[in-house]
Amino acid sequence: PSYDKSEESFRMAVKLYEELGYDAAHPSIVWARHNLVLVGQARVPPPPPPPPMKPSSLSPAAAAPTTSLAEDVTNGDDSDSAELDRALETDDDGDDDDSHDDIFANSTDELDRILSEDSGAILSKENVATRDADGKVSLEGEAIFADEAVPIQSNPEHGEGNMRTGFDSPVFLDEVNFDDEVASNHEYMADQGQVESHHNQDDDLDERVSQLQLQTTGSNESDIEAAHAHVALAEHFWGKGDRVAATEHYTEAHMMYQSQLGDNSEYVAMVLKRLGDLNLEDGTLDAAKELYGAALEMELTVHGQYLPQTLNAAGAACLKNDDFRSAMEFHRRALQIQKKSPQEAGKQSSKYEMYETLVRIGNVYYSERNNFAHIQSNGVDYGEFIQSGFLGWIANAHDMRGEYIKAIHFYEESLQISMSQKGKKAKRETALTLNRLGSLTRELGRYDEAMDYHQKALNIQKSGSPKAMTAETCVLMGMVKCKIGEFKSALNLYEDSLLVLKNALGEDHSSSWKTMAQIGSLHFELSNYEQSMTILLEAERWQLSSVGEEDRDTLETQALIGRVLSATGQYEMALVKLRDVCEKQRKLFGSKHPTISDTLKYIGECFLDQEGMATEARLQFVECYNMRKQFFASDQIHIAESMVDIIRARSGQPERALAIYRNAMLVYKEYLSDDHVLIGRLLVFEGDSHAEDHEFSTAIDRYEEAKGVFSKAFGGECAVDFALVAVNIGKVLLRKCDYDSAKASFTSALDIYQQILPEGHPKIRSALNHLDRVEQEEALCV
Repeated sequence: PSYDKSEESFRMAVKLYEELGYDAAHPSIVWARHNLVLVGQARVPPPPPPPPMKPSSLSPAAAAPTTSLAEDVTNGDDSDSAELDRALETDDDGDDDDSHDDIFANSTDELDRILSEDSGAILSKENVATRDADGKVSLEGEAIFADEAVPIQSNPEHGEGNMRTGFDSPVFLDEVNFDDEVASNHEYMADQGQVESHHNQDDDLDERVSQLQLQTTGSNESDIEAAHAHVALAEHFWGKGDRVAATEHYTEAHMMYQSQLGDNSEYVAMVLKRLGDLNLEDGTLDAAKELYGAALEMELTVHGQYLPQTLNAAGAACLKNDDFRSAMEFHRRALQIQKKSPQEAGKQSSKYEMYETLVRIGNVYYSERNNFAHIQSNGVDYGEFIQSGFLGWIANAHDMRGEYIKAIHFYEESLQISMSQKGKKAKRETALTLNRLGSLTRELGRYDEAMDYHQKALNIQKSGSPKAMTAETCVLMGMVKCKIGEFKSALNLYEDSLLVLKNALGEDHSSSWKTMAQIGSLHFELSNYEQSMTILLEAERWQLSSVGEEDRDTLETQALIGRVLSATGQYEMALVKLRDVCEKQRKLFGSKHPTISDTLKYIGECFLDQEGMATEARLQFVECYNMRKQFFASDQIHIAESMVDIIRARSGQPERALAIYRNAMLVYKEYLSDDHVLIGRLLVFEGDSHAEDHEFSTAIDRYEEAKGVFSKAFGGECAVDFALVAVNIGKVLLRKCDYDSAKASFTSALDIYQQILPEGHPKIRSALNHLDRVEQEEALCV
């Protein structure tokens, strides 16, 4: 077929997937658009098609990588870390021969550098894949995949599997998951008047599916559009759990593609790969390996190399069969290909695909290490693998994917290795790993543990480390202090550290502008919005000029800017900013990540601050909650916080709200001190529910408790939280007809708002309206 036809076909595939409701980050759309790029770049006609193969005999010869995967990651002295020297009480600048490493633990820079380099073998060369005299790929003379015919199988009784290989199964918008404590999807949407909209979505989806089914009805083997429709329907039924129907549609698509395009077609390879994914999830491993082998052979012919997604899928099949050597080889080959062309797709998300491959390599490593049958066997030699620092890189990959617990496991093992070694380099690596463990435990809300890790790192660095490195460690300690509510101490650490970092590394260094962003974030917490915005915009300027807009740190800074815009009443601008951040984060991290859940929370807060937008806020909070469940346990502070957000965006159920607030308070107090600002805010929410339930005395008590907490947290009364408490107290007093006290409370809130918010802010107007209402009701009462 011509390039014009190929391009038209790919565009049709994109259109079909979009009509099915897939978002732009869905793997199927990414795959189709990637092939559009390839068509535009290559413009080389495909080879003549061989005779068509019937769909009932999908048993192609097996395949596996033909070249060594021994060409792997370098020995990385460059590490990402973060420290400061003010707490050292020493003037020792350290060894001048030490090159500085940016050690902020959430940075991707180190892994990016490592993955862009080549070095010697990490695993033993005996594991290299070779071809025998018959051209079959093998490891040490054994065929990786059996070459006997294996029929396509699908178990209709098998539930949706957890494993995803290559492309993820489609996820539809109507599959939102709720815990019983939050509410069922239908109950929530009925309460919010959204059932009709939900049904309309179902009707639209049914209509699109019907249109696709019409395209496949009466089609012949040469109908490419019908084949596209079969693929789209297969994806749809797979997403709905109907694996039998998915297999049937993939098989029909395979027959049509093969008849029209021949065996060596990327469409045929794609369908074989997807059929392999189905069989892998159903546990029919022989069939999966057979299909992956055929797909790999076609990819090599069509693209000139294997596709990493298929290599990783084949590795997953081998791993489930306890074939650790072959699994490691497939994943190493996938990583090698990704390293050679990390930016081929023209976007940063490609490096996160490498993180996935590193994670898979880690899965093989731990699976074999924990497999009793292989402990004494001649499995993969991991000695050089461990010494090379691969464990740390895998841990970093888990970190970037939001899998913090798994990252901690790898870092802990890496820490034991570095602590067992001697020398300056080992000490530096130990401090680096301690800081990373501190950052991860901070993300999990384990703040005491996080501070302990950073303090241990700082103790190591006191003897001979450059001031910039110790300054970065102190910034990390400041981030923990900010989380536990010690704002003044955190600000002192940040500001002193920034001076050191600017002098040692320059204002344009990543450590400098990351510290600036933390200072801006802290001023936001203190309600210093104008100062916060100035600092955040400066940090953003440096970030955009150095790492660009599709960078994790840049996006986090921009999300903070969105929060400041929302807090200062610029809601439309805030929503534009936050939604843009969320979209870019999805491109970087995929559909789910803790950082994305944070941005969803910020969007929800922006809606909730606007009158009459509680329904929109709740939708964002629910999505945030469902996403956080993928990464955090039910007894962690992140889940409790999301539960609180959801119920406070839903008035009319004070008793239920109080039950959730009580449960959340138990979780908060396990992680936070009694005078933490989050506990103060939770007391305010409790007071609101008591007031809604006409328990005015109890409401006032809760508000007064909250004022005491805020006083300790902020060290003064010029924070937005104080104003909110004053407004709520005034409302209760007004309902009790205590007009003088209500007027005093509203006036106090107005004074605070006028100091920290721009003129004409909705909260200022609201406070003025409350004062007017006091005057009116008092006049009526007289």
